[in-house]
Parts: sequence; C-alpha cells; structure tokens
Amino acid sequence: MKVWVGFFHLWTTDSNGRRLRQKKEKTLGPASMPKHEAQAKLADYIEYTGRITKQGSAICTFADLWNAYCAVRSGQWSKKTREDLRYLFAKHVIPIVGNQPPREVTLTSLQLLLNKMAQDGYRKSGVEKVRTHTRACFAYAVDEELLQKDPARKLVMPNIKKKSCERFLSVDELQALLSQASPREHVVLRILAVCGLRPAEILVLRIEDFEGTQLRIDEALKERQKGEDRIGETKTAESDNYVPVPPNLARGAQRGLRGTRIAATHARSYFRILTEARSVLAII
Repeated sequence: MKVWVGFFHLWTTDSNGRRLRQKKEKTLGPASMPKHEAQAKLADYIEYTGRITKQGSAICTFADLWNAYCAVRSGQWSKKTREDLRYLFAKHVIPIVGNQPPREVTLTSLQLLLNKMAQDGYRKSGVEKVRTHTRACFAYAVDEELLQKDPARKLVMPNIKKKSCERFLSVDELQALLSQASPREHVVLRILAVCGLRPAEILVLRIEDFEGTQLRIDEALKERQKGEDRIGETKTAESDNYVPVPPNLARGAQRGLRGTRIAATHARSYFRILTEARSVLAII
C-alpha cells in the first residue's frame, strides 16, 4: 500500500550544549490523499514537534516534569485528588528524586521510595496513589517524546499489611472515660462511640446539624487547608448523609454544643487526639 511520508530535520541541543541535527519522518496517510493535504499535515506535525521539543528543553528535573504532568492532567481530577497528590508528592517523591533529570531517575530509586512508605506505615491507598501517578507521569513523558525509556513501567506495589487494633475499650472503660470528660468532650466521645463519624466530620459539627434523632453530615475539616478551604466536602459522596442518633445523645448535644463548631480552635491537635480516640473505640 502506497502512503505519503514526510521528512524534515530537527535541531536539538544535547546535555553538553552541542547542537545536533536529527532526521525525522512521519507517515501522513494513504497515497490517495491530495498532496496539499499531506503537506498541511506535515506542517502541523512539524509545528507540534517544535512545541514538544521546546517544552522538553524547559524540563530539566523530575520536579519540572511533575509540574508539567499536573498542568495537563489536573483538569480531570477532583479537588480532593489534587490536594492528596500535592501533599503526597511534596512529602515523599520530590525530596528524593525531584532534583534529578528525568532520564536519570531509575526503577530502583522509585521502588525503594514506595517500599519506605509501606515500611513507615502509610495506608495502601496513599502508596497506590504515588505509584499510579508516578507511572502515569513517566508514561506522559514517553508519549510526549520527552523520554525514550519509562523507568516506572515495572514499578510494583509493596506488600502492605493492615495493622489491626490490639484491644478495644470495654463498656466499663468507656463509661469511666466519659465520666472524666467535660460536657463538650463527653458529647464528642459519645458521637465517636455511637455514630461512627470520622474525626474530620465531628470537628465541624454544629448544634444545627442535630435534627431530632438524626445527625446531618455534610461537611468535613480539611487538615492541610487554610482559610475558607479549611471546611469542605465530606471524604466520599456516600458520607454526605444522615445517621441515626439516640434521643439522649441528641439532648446531650443541645447542652454540650453551643455556638461555634466543635473545633473552633486548636483544630490540628484536636484532630490528632480524635484520630487516636476513634481507633481505641474501634469505630470502623
């Protein structure tokens, strides 16, 4: 089958600053295509190749590549995904390989990075996010002809064993804990024990959220955000819902929660305390 094939030369600069001329070719379509259409396709491809080459010259480190990948793909992500990836890569990936040229990043360094996250006790979901988007970032670089080889193609998930709580409070221990709590903390601990809310959901509760024998859950505290973004959507769409509340707990809330939200101040330290309490109380 006869086809149109276009040829052109591309000037690039290597790592030593030397100018190199590369011969390129592009299959444009079947020979039945009019010549002017084939020429137009070749011109578009040359322009595209020039843009990619210029972009590649601006990407000197993995951090540059990651920023380029995020700029292209973040429009498809939810706000929570953007927040999670910004935090995870800033903490675990950029400090390790961020200053390396993308072509010098190896499978070994990336795999060791994931293995350390697993050893440090990070959840499977967080490690999986780093693996998925590290692979996607390098696949993007190969697709855009910024790299010839993908070092993350064989990156695998480390074995992560879910750690279970060794013991739970008995009813007597829970009652003893409640007896020592202030009215406000008493309500918070009872909500943890009875309703199973996440700490981030409890911290933004107001008395208006108690509607008879139901508790409305429609907001959550964003620990890593500031200002107006501090309070946002719940973790999942299913969490945005109502949960049943025993009548005596609803009455206690009327006395214990007055005015502001539970975490009007010192939200960060309160969040960590509640996270530990939730684990001890065995709330899933």
